[in-house]
Amino acid sequence: YNPVGPSLPPDQSRLEAEYRRELWSRYGIEFTQLYTITNMPISRFLADLVKQGRYEDYMQKLVEAFNPHTLDGLMCRTMISVDWQGNLYDCDFNQMLDLPLSAGRINIANIDHQTLERLLSRPIATGRHCFGCTAGCGSSCQGSLALINDNSKGCE
Repeated sequence: YNPVGPSLPPDQSRLEAEYRRELWSRYGIEFTQLYTITNMPISRFLADLVKQGRYEDYMQKLVEAFNPHTLDGLMCRTMISVDWQGNLYDCDFNQMLDLPLSAGRINIANIDHQTLERLLSRPIATGRHCFGCTAGCGSSCQGSLALINDNSKGCE
């Protein structure tokens, strides 16, 4: 589930229950799991926000919804993203932005012991878009990252 426009996704488990009930009752459709994901301020969505004059407001919403409980689950902390040419990135969103690793441009074909050591000890390359993964219940390719946000208002 990806929200329409500049808003955060609702609570994943509640939304999953609603979708499960509605899809079954209306169409006889069952599914395994629903994932929510935040609209990241990059690419076409960024262009649309800028065109509507809503970019700064959306960024403020993401910053104000920062949730420290999401940090341990961020994909940039446990995974790397590999593009079709073998170049490495801290996450899929950095790949879309062509934001290289802080350790420099590294290609999977050229990894040796020394490069691996640099990868393991590198700081993560970040940008303003990173607030999208830490807002509310957080966002990742596996859906939300936290059950509640830090001020117990839920994920919305």
